[in-house]
Amino acid sequence: MAGGGGGGDGEPEFQIAPMIDVLLVLLVFFVMITSAEVLKVDKNLKLPVSPNAKQREPEMAKHEMAVNLRHDAATNKGVLVVDDRIFNDWQEVVPILQDKRQRDPKLRIVVRGDAAVPAGEIQKVMNVIGEAGIADIAFASSNK
Repeated sequence: MAGGGGGGDGEPEFQIAPMIDVLLVLLVFFVMITSAEVLKVDKNLKLPVSPNAKQREPEMAKHEMAVNLRHDAATNKGVLVVDDRIFNDWQEVVPILQDKRQRDPKLRIVVRGDAAVPAGEIQKVMNVIGEAGIADIAFASSNK
């Protein structure tokens, strides 16, 4: 009698193709999930240290947008970076934030300010965010 798909000893063969398909589907799934929750991180920033910093809320992660504020040591001013774009005129950011707010009413702005940036520059960024009609602002810090 002929057996289906196997060696003569009755052992089933290991099918590798379906396993690769499953692994690729899982890989694509996890890549899509993780890339959606990662804020645009600016490696040029050294965040202020706060041992009492709270973890970010997982349910709000998809509604967050990062606004990075680098420190320019030459002028002791802040350099505003939004979506990997440097803005010299900070007022140009207002329509961008308004557009994002229209698309997502739960939008939260996460201000990632360098530890060396003067407090006045942080206040200016908060004013720009307020002009865009956004009241939900969080500040990023490191606990290390």
